[in-house]
Amino acid sequence: MTHLILASTSRIRKKILIDSGINFEVIAPFYDEDNEKKKLPKMSPKKLALFLAKQKALSVSEKFPDSYVIGSDQVCEFQKKEISKSKNSQEALIQLKKFNGKTHFQNNASVVALGGKIIYENFSRVELKMRKMSTAEIEHYVKLDKPWGCAGSYKYESLGKHLFEKISGDYFAVLGLAIQPLLAFFYRKKLIIFTNKKLPTNVN
Repeated sequence: MTHLILASTSRIRKKILIDSGINFEVIAPFYDEDNEKKKLPKMSPKKLALFLAKQKALSVSEKFPDSYVIGSDQVCEFQKKEISKSKNSQEALIQLKKFNGKTHFQNNASVVALGGKIIYENFSRVELKMRKMSTAEIEHYVKLDKPWGCAGSYKYESLGKHLFEKISGDYFAVLGLAIQPLLAFFYRKKLIIFTNKKLPTNVN
């Protein structure tokens, strides 16, 4: 039986897979991202997202070589520079004020490892235009959604969508896991195992 592992502690990535109706297990990566990033040479947001996604997946794949391990990473980009995740409400406010009325990008990388090797990778870049907001509106959002610790300092799956006037790209990539190309890969490899959720039999 095919065994799928999500190498992530992300609540939203877990929910995306659950909502997709497939069986999987969650195992936190054996990779200290915060410390290891300090040692890395300067990379583009795309290369960094792919590198970190691969390291997370491989760290789990080495311990579970017979399982298909999903790794993913999200890098927020503004004016061609990586924007680190905010650590508190003040940092979240500073980031969102920078984005105010302007365009930034979310770079999402998703990979699958098997037997300590990467057998699938996907990169999605989404452009987001934030609407022009007052400082009071931004402060109100941060108070309500508490988005620190998130790429870009907003929770798009929650109230974060109210911050934007336009996005161009994969909705699920904004959330942190581009699910459609991943599902397509699973089907090509005949790896999909549905849960006991019932699929609709009649569609009007």
